Amino acid sequence: MKAEILDQLLDEFAPPASSLSRGEDYLLGRPGLQVDKFFVAWSAAQLEGIIRKSRKGDGAYVAYLGCLNERLRFLFSLGLKGCDDFVVRFVNPAWRYHSWGVAARLAKDLGMEEARPVQVLGRERSFKVVAFVPTADIARVRESLFGVGGGRYGLYSKCSFSTSGKGTFYGKKGSKPTYGEAGRLEEVAEERLEVLVPSDRIGKAISALKKAHPYEEPVIETYEVGSRREFGEGRAGVLARPMGATEASRRIASVLGSQPVYLSRESQCSKAMIWDGEPDRGIYEALVRDVDLYVGPDSKGLAKLMGDGMQAGVIEFPQYRFLMAGARELIYMVRDKSKRETWGLRTFLPSKVGREGDKA
Repeated sequence: MKAEILDQLLDEFAPPASSLSRGEDYLLGRPGLQVDKFFVAWSAAQLEGIIRKSRKGDGAYVAYLGCLNERLRFLFSLGLKGCDDFVVRFVNPAWRYHSWGVAARLAKDLGMEEARPVQVLGRERSFKVVAFVPTADIARVRESLFGVGGGRYGLYSKCSFSTSGKGTFYGKKGSKPTYGEAGRLEEVAEERLEVLVPSDRIGKAISALKKAHPYEEPVIETYEVGSRREFGEGRAGVLARPMGATEASRRIASVLGSQPVYLSRESQCSKAMIWDGEPDRGIYEALVRDVDLYVGPDSKGLAKLMGDGMQAGVIEFPQYRFLMAGARELIYMVRDKSKRETWGLRTFLPSKVGREGDKA
């Protein structure tokens, strides 16, 4: 498969936004390269390991989730010069800010109600999916869209709209109509079904709809609509029920796959903040917002130095673990698409800093 196809998937994972810098959205290598392996990396050591261990002649696509500046970009371009079998994509940081980002995922696992971004950067893209479905099959097709995350508005789910009408078609020779016969004009009672789908689910929604739809050639329309769902850095909100810092730590550890490097004190918490960006900025935001539970990356002793001034339970995890959680989401997205489209793409999940990773 060509690298351009993976570029399109990366655009879904980290959609560009006018309020975000595109400085990190950068490609090195040949876009037309045929690739059969997909990696995720966030350090120069991982890039070196991937290139060193991959066999010559095998096309590989590497999504780089780490921080990048002009100096690093220049050094990477020099280091990768002459590596004709690789495409390296520096992924826009927008992937962290959306509802499928790590902070939002952790907020959900903690049971945070109405979690909002700590720093709002914009609104997520959403699409209206429209399909014309025989009345007898409308329930099954509608449920297929609900099953992949369509039809959600805030605290409401399984939202849709449909209107009744008549559909006509004429099947040519070789067609196999579900209703009626080929070679004559048919008229079928149909429903126009409309369901809102977030941008990160649009691919799955179309695939699920086609699988559930009874027609040989279903008519499906998609168009972008305004969204009320905000995106941005971090998440803050009130927990559905108060919980101790130790319990919160266990829940987060199950997602990040790591024990905390710092747990300040045991306390009952209800107002929480999740942060996966720069540690000093996160601690500052937690102080300003007066939360009683703060979860963030390792601040190398800064949170401990603050001591009682935090007035909150503090839980810190290795910073790279937040990146690994995002890398897993990306790997699963690409692997799922590869299976549906029968690409035969091999995906590799990074294990820890400095290693190539484990095959996913």
